[in-house]
Amino acid sequence: MKIGTLDVDGNVFLAPMAGITDSTFRKVVQQFGVSAVWTEMMSAQGLVKNRHVFRTKDLDGHVVPTVFQIYGSDPDVIAEAARVVVDHGAVALDINMGCPARKIVFKGAGAALMQNARLAARIVRSVRQAAPVALTVKIRSGWNEQNRNAPEFARAMEAEGADAVIVHSRSRSVRHSGPASMDILGEVKNAVRIPVIGNGGITGVHDAMEMVNQSGCEGVMVGRGALGRPWMPGRILNAFAHGVSLEERTISVLEVIRTHFRYQLEALEPLRAVWRMRKHLAWYSKGLAEGATFRRQVFRVEEPEAVMELVEKWFDGVTVRA
Repeated sequence: MKIGTLDVDGNVFLAPMAGITDSTFRKVVQQFGVSAVWTEMMSAQGLVKNRHVFRTKDLDGHVVPTVFQIYGSDPDVIAEAARVVVDHGAVALDINMGCPARKIVFKGAGAALMQNARLAARIVRSVRQAAPVALTVKIRSGWNEQNRNAPEFARAMEAEGADAVIVHSRSRSVRHSGPASMDILGEVKNAVRIPVIGNGGITGVHDAMEMVNQSGCEGVMVGRGALGRPWMPGRILNAFAHGVSLEERTISVLEVIRTHFRYQLEALEPLRAVWRMRKHLAWYSKGLAEGATFRRQVFRVEEPEAVMELVEKWFDGVTVRA
């Protein structure tokens, strides 16, 4: 798949998720296969003020392209932030125009921009002029269910130089609940010539295939479906490549957690690594027999060795097919 100047192998992507898609999680996902990964969203103002220090930029161990996602509401500031991340080696940029979080939209950023297409267009124009790399825009179906303006909004972004548009197929008002809106994805696809990547509600191979088949979008982006299942994007990528859902390998969940936690400990001091790993352990243990008991126990310890003792006890022999 080609996105502007960026060539990627396949059409399955890891979504940007605040507090989740740090360098460690991105590396774990890449071990199982994915076409490209997105960073956590980064404040344009923060990047400009602290241009030499931003945690999510670490690309060590990355084997697929990493798209740096930025957010803000000032075209000049976002353009300068784009220059900063390109100077740090970014080969692609994404502008967040879909985040529903109150603290983001209160600043006029994220999904709030879907109510101000003129400002959004100025932002894309400024970034396009500032950064000669692949540029995508991540949007929602609309601000609310009564104003699902994604098709015309995407057309405006294309006109200003966006190389692809990623559509979370739910409005800001419903956040992450409810089914994906295949109709709005299809309308966006018909409205633009650039690639359309569908996002929202993809928990497995069937969901991804249905999204592509029903909407005609060129690719899919997996977010929450990869939590506790970092192998899921690779499983979907494999299915797309072969046209069927294949079950080719058995994965030891214990080994996945060991690797993930090791990456955390390499990136952070021990206590912070434990704190950051806790949310992932909650997701890894979803569906585990007596998983609630495991979570109660592991959330009470703070020493890495103690955490791993509990992980070894509860996940010994736990496997998945992917």
